[in-house]
Amino acid sequence: MLQLLNLFLVIFGVIAGGAGLFSWRSYPLMAGCLLVSGLLLIGLAYFSDRRRARGVEQRKQAAIRQRIDALTKRPINSSQTLKVGGNLRTLLAALLMALLGGILLYVGLHARSREMLPLLGGAFLLALGLFTLVRAAAGLGQPTLELGAAGFVTPFTGRIAWRDVSGIYLQRVVSRNDQEIHALLFRVQDFARVVPRVHWTDRLLAVFHLGALAKGVVSVSLPSSGEPPAAIYALARKLWTDATGNDFDWSPGRSNSYNDAIKRAQTFTSHLQEPGAMEAALADPEQMERAMAQMDRDMAMITATRKNQLKKQRWMLALLLLSVLLVVAWPWLARLLRA
Repeated sequence: MLQLLNLFLVIFGVIAGGAGLFSWRSYPLMAGCLLVSGLLLIGLAYFSDRRRARGVEQRKQAAIRQRIDALTKRPINSSQTLKVGGNLRTLLAALLMALLGGILLYVGLHARSREMLPLLGGAFLLALGLFTLVRAAAGLGQPTLELGAAGFVTPFTGRIAWRDVSGIYLQRVVSRNDQEIHALLFRVQDFARVVPRVHWTDRLLAVFHLGALAKGVVSVSLPSSGEPPAAIYALARKLWTDATGNDFDWSPGRSNSYNDAIKRAQTFTSHLQEPGAMEAALADPEQMERAMAQMDRDMAMITATRKNQLKKQRWMLALLLLSVLLVVAWPWLARLLRA
């Protein structure tokens, strides 16, 4: 209701502003009042909608926190599992991709002068669409992800025990229309040994150094409806921690040395917070000194890595701005070069 009211405020504001512009020469005083009224209405609608959006986001986050508490604070026995439903978005995208690739390939084959670009683009899209369609169809009728006390299950891997997982990460991508796409990533370094069955599509991806078999990372796309992705991630972390005692962050975009440093630092900090740990550490000063020295090295490496990442981002932004500037200024530069 409030969103509709804000829309009407914008409409009336635009009408009032437009009327003020058209009547400026004939009735300047009235036109000024209309312009000010229109701007005030549009500004009121803007701030009202911002407030409404903040309220919606706060209620959403509160519901997510409530669901996280419901999933993570209750005791979970060996027979209880959380099943995440399938994601039809991938199947529809694969069908659309294959259809578009087939159309491009048909146009390229039947054109009078066969252009290589439609042929290559169509063949690539058709192959990629069919490959994605095969992977999406393999999981039809099955949960995309099943979380339990013993491990997690996907249609492509079967059950993987928590002891074979060395990291969990919730990936979040925001599209142009503010739609969020989530995927849950599991670090399984010895994938070929621990997975009961390796899907043939994973073996094909490994030829190009892609996929879980090559990277040691199992990626599970989460549906936009149903359980909140943050709640699924929180439950996966809890089950992993309960089964292994591990409770550290992992970032798939960083190096193994960086993630190992994060693991050591967080494990050491968690250990010191345990009852009696500080007294035991002080009882052995040499071991404590070695641990603190390792902590200093890890923190130095983490800081250096983050600074390098920030520096790379700045260089990439500078190159992007320079490229945009060159594209915009190219007509004038071309004239100068010709002259």
